[in-house]
Amino acid sequence: VCTGTDMKLLRPSSPESHYETLRHLYQGCQVVQGNLELTHLPANADTSFLKDIKEVQGYVLIAENEVSGLELQSLRIIRGTQLFQDRYALAVVGNPGRAGAPGLRQLGMRHLTEILKGGVRIERNPDLCFQETILWRDIFHWHNEFRDEIQVEFTRNRSCPDCQALCAEGHCWGEGKQDCQT
Repeated sequence: VCTGTDMKLLRPSSPESHYETLRHLYQGCQVVQGNLELTHLPANADTSFLKDIKEVQGYVLIAENEVSGLELQSLRIIRGTQLFQDRYALAVVGNPGRAGAPGLRQLGMRHLTEILKGGVRIERNPDLCFQETILWRDIFHWHNEFRDEIQVEFTRNRSCPDCQALCAEGHCWGEGKQDCQT
């Protein structure tokens, strides 16, 4: 169990210490008490410190990053006890990368099966693939009053692999067979 953050979109005073703080907070963590806010990560950031996170009590915010991938493959549940902008349990906004370098390319949350409260907002991620293939309503808890709060933009600068060719149902989190939505 580890403590989450409540910085929203505030720019950190020192990007280097911000990354080190996140790494220290989440290394080996399985349950985040609070929010998982992954913001302002540089293109070369090693995000393997996120690989053990299975549950987030609040919301997940992925914003203003230059990194091309986040290792959130173990994330299973977002409880939404706190919501980003009072409405979103998962917000992925403004992850374009730097000039010449790709931005966020895939979510890779292949074990995410439940959002108890809150909607989903995904926008301004020009290199992100597959977000429109996910059956978000299947992930929402039946009692989630934000079930219809799904804003998923998929305007992109690149062509994406065919999810239908990867997964029989045509719903995937990433480019590999292991990334099919279950």
